[in-house]
Amino acid sequence: MQADVVLVEGFFRGQDMQLREAVETLLLATRADGRSPKTVEDYVRKLRPLVEFLGESTDVDAVTTTDLRRYVVRLQQQGIRWEDHPKLEAQTGRLSPYTVAGYVRAAKRLFNFLEAEGLLESNPSRRIKQPVPNTGVPKAITEEDFMALLKTTEGNSIADVRDRAVILFLGDSGARVGGISGLRLEDVDLERGVAWVTEKGEKTRAAAFCEVTATAMADWLTIRPTGCGHWVFTSLGPKAHGAFSTGAIAEMLKRRAKKAGIAGRVNPHAFRHAFAREFLKSGGNLSALSDLMGHASVEVTKRFYAVFTLDELKEQHRKHSPINRLFGGGEKDADASRSGKDS
Repeated sequence: MQADVVLVEGFFRGQDMQLREAVETLLLATRADGRSPKTVEDYVRKLRPLVEFLGESTDVDAVTTTDLRRYVVRLQQQGIRWEDHPKLEAQTGRLSPYTVAGYVRAAKRLFNFLEAEGLLESNPSRRIKQPVPNTGVPKAITEEDFMALLKTTEGNSIADVRDRAVILFLGDSGARVGGISGLRLEDVDLERGVAWVTEKGEKTRAAAFCEVTATAMADWLTIRPTGCGHWVFTSLGPKAHGAFSTGAIAEMLKRRAKKAGIAGRVNPHAFRHAFAREFLKSGGNLSALSDLMGHASVEVTKRFYAVFTLDELKEQHRKHSPINRLFGGGEKDADASRSGKDS
């Protein structure tokens, strides 16, 4: 099965459609809907294990819920990971819960699509539960590490000015690194504090940012090199010719983290996690956060980003408990406690 979609000839329905043909039909529809080549390739990669497990010549109407449950168990027990990863070498070890969830999600997407298109009368994936990985400890950059990282950009070099703007935009907008890398000059309105970022699935959305970030971006745009196309953030140096790539942004963060002596998380997505957590901790609305982050539903935001440690939950409870408020607790107790410590 190749990423370049083979056009499906004929009209397949019910027992006339084999699994291989069903996948090709989904890929064709995905491309026709204007989804990115990356999305198509992702479906190819995540549906390959299903095709190998069930057999590409299997009639789709012969696939049962039990077959799919066996497939899920096979994924959970698989002893090799990164077997088909485009960048990592295969090695012994179980698939991560996130990988299993991704494969199951792709399988459900296939059968849901076939049902919606009228190509399948009974959907065997309907009763297959979507695995929900334990999100565990929050994966956000800490406030202290963020400020230490930002401090490394206090110089006047062109790299300092650019990197300061990138770091602030990462922390302020909640945008994905791909959206930041692909940001164009015409996408940014500094006066309104809004940028139109094109991210996952080639979807474009508005990302807001504050005056501090707008000032840093204005400083960068004043000295931004010419001849680098329409990209807001560009590469630098003698070989500079275009956008500041996602990989280059990640490497920049690593270099500055090393310079600052930071041992915690500094990958680009850690800023997105931090934005979400701090937004909620400061009283922001979950629904508004979901819109700001470009999620399809509030449930996605809640599952992956509204994750707090026990101490953080206890602090939120102290601030907002109706009993604590009725009996004079809350912020007054916190102020008194801090005053006692200071004295």
